[in-house]
Amino acid sequence: MAKFLTFLLFMQLASFPIYSYGEEHHISRRWQNCEQVTKVALDKLVDIFRKNDFENLDPVLNTIQSGCGENEFIQRVRILRLLIEKKTTGDIIADYLAKNYQEVLVMRWDYSVEEKYAQIYQNNKADFDFVPLRHSIDSLIKIKAIALLNSPSYNLTEQEEKITLLFADHIDEFYQVHSGTTPQTSSKNKSRSTSDGYYGKYRHGVNVYAGAEFPLTGSDPVFKTSTTLGVFFSSRLSDPFLFEAGVKVRINSNDREVEYRLYDEVEVIRSMASLGIGGTVAYKVFDNDKFIVAPKAGLFWEMATTGLSEVNEGYYDDGYDYYETRSVRHFYINTMRSTLALAAMRHFAGKTYIGLEAAYHFVPYNWDNNLITSIQPNYGSLQLFFRF
Repeated sequence: MAKFLTFLLFMQLASFPIYSYGEEHHISRRWQNCEQVTKVALDKLVDIFRKNDFENLDPVLNTIQSGCGENEFIQRVRILRLLIEKKTTGDIIADYLAKNYQEVLVMRWDYSVEEKYAQIYQNNKADFDFVPLRHSIDSLIKIKAIALLNSPSYNLTEQEEKITLLFADHIDEFYQVHSGTTPQTSSKNKSRSTSDGYYGKYRHGVNVYAGAEFPLTGSDPVFKTSTTLGVFFSSRLSDPFLFEAGVKVRINSNDREVEYRLYDEVEVIRSMASLGIGGTVAYKVFDNDKFIVAPKAGLFWEMATTGLSEVNEGYYDDGYDYYETRSVRHFYINTMRSTLALAAMRHFAGKTYIGLEAAYHFVPYNWDNNLITSIQPNYGSLQLFFRF
């Protein structure tokens, strides 16, 4: 029963990419609709701002929200209108800050001054609410915000002044009011100096692992300290949950012989390598853009080589020609590897991160009934990895 349940769990994991594809396809269509709606709405918004025709603003914003959901851009425009019309803004500004939209906008201002701003936007449209970087609507919002700050006819509250500084791209002044301290380095310069790192956080990546795995139990373990290598496709570092999927190889250089049942014969074999296919999920518990710390859990279908194989020969006659077929079947020790780990990584350069992972692995090799020799199931590993 335990094997059957484990197999069902593996099948569920294996079907996850198919389900994910359906979800990604649905999300892709929704994003395409959002992009089209936003593109049409932006032309109308530019005209509204140039004419100060704010009576027609709400229908346009509602159209964007119906197709895209609420986002930073919609909130920013609504707050600006309320400021211009001298209406109550306390609740909407508090909501804007509570959702950390200020970080989204600061990132937008920083990316807008990058030389490759167009490429950055093209690769990360959804992260910018499908509003192109350096769009004229941003310039108009900045102009309106600066006018509010300089106009004697407006008596802005401290909260309103703070948000207007942000909208005007006066980032240093905003953070000074927001945090109560003056940053040692301007936020804009700081963000620009690490812009590739920030940009890398919004991209999917590839993680390459190299390290060692060692037994934690067993006086005379079958698998001793061995080299491990792995390649995984990983999700964006900007998300709180991080996902990986790929392969892991362990090179069994110090293993000893074991007995394996092949049909009715007992074979003495030596496993030279193990291949694991699966993935992990992690949750970020610390992220200050330079350092990221995340505990993770993973599940892998693992196959350890036995060196055993059989050749199957067949014949086929279609009445015209005579065919001979030949195939080779290899035998493996099959099991399910579960992993608990803690990973820490540091931004290295550009889009590259360097990290270290310590992990515990439970690998019940005797889950395979053909394996006669008892093999210890508890292992630890320490791996260095690079994310590109």
